[in-house]
Amino acid sequence: MTEPYYARGITAENLRTFLEFWQKIFVVIDETKQTIIEIIETFFDEATARFSWCHLYEYPFKHTANFNFSGLVHEEQLINWREQLVQTPGHINALPLIHDQIESYFTSNKNPTIEKDTKALQPILLANCTYFLSVQYSLYCVLYHGCFMYNLIERVRAGDDKALFDAIRIDPTVMGCQSAIGRISKATRLQDIQFFDNLKNAIDGKKAKRQQENFQKMRVVFRVLTEAGALRLTDSQLRELFIEELKLYTANSSGGGSEKSLRKFADTYMKKNATT
Repeated sequence: MTEPYYARGITAENLRTFLEFWQKIFVVIDETKQTIIEIIETFFDEATARFSWCHLYEYPFKHTANFNFSGLVHEEQLINWREQLVQTPGHINALPLIHDQIESYFTSNKNPTIEKDTKALQPILLANCTYFLSVQYSLYCVLYHGCFMYNLIERVRAGDDKALFDAIRIDPTVMGCQSAIGRISKATRLQDIQFFDNLKNAIDGKKAKRQQENFQKMRVVFRVLTEAGALRLTDSQLRELFIEELKLYTANSSGGGSEKSLRKFADTYMKKNATT
């Protein structure tokens, strides 16, 4: 029996493999965060270590993902990785292999510039640290809100204050985005006390309510399917994928869920995030 597809080139087995890979990514993120601290301490002083990444949230995630690691990776290798990604149906199936290739590349290749001229390396390191941090928080955003940070900022531009507060809870530096500055400036001009109370709560707030691991994984799956062109799954597809195949949802009273709630969850994260 042929395994069903839930979006272009994506089966339940593809998603299962991707979720396993996704867990590894956050281990790498934690390691890289520490590496960035060490890089800043080693190559920069107080004056040269100032950089920000919030401006990247104004662009679609696909734009950010096309970042060119100039100075760290040979152009031919970048082209090869991108071709593997583009040529693989559903794209996500290529990610684990590409990830292994990237690790192998950096293990076996040393850039002579790094050893000879740390001054020349500073702009390259800052650009890569900026890129990494913006991607990191965008991936966290997928866990908690089922969309990239750009999607929230896009809603802020449309006048959605909740989107602004949601984004700030993920990364407070969002307040440096032009879209956020515009909204905060308006609130200042209007002396909108309620807005600033909500803003303070967002800055001080915690994300605990959305930390259930299975719901995080479900938001990731919906984001992947949406990016692959799926607009809506039928009730039978939802049951098959999330209850039977991925086992991320229990649709019974003892498990605390229902198929009706699953339908609502799916519609929330697929309709809201239909565009990148």
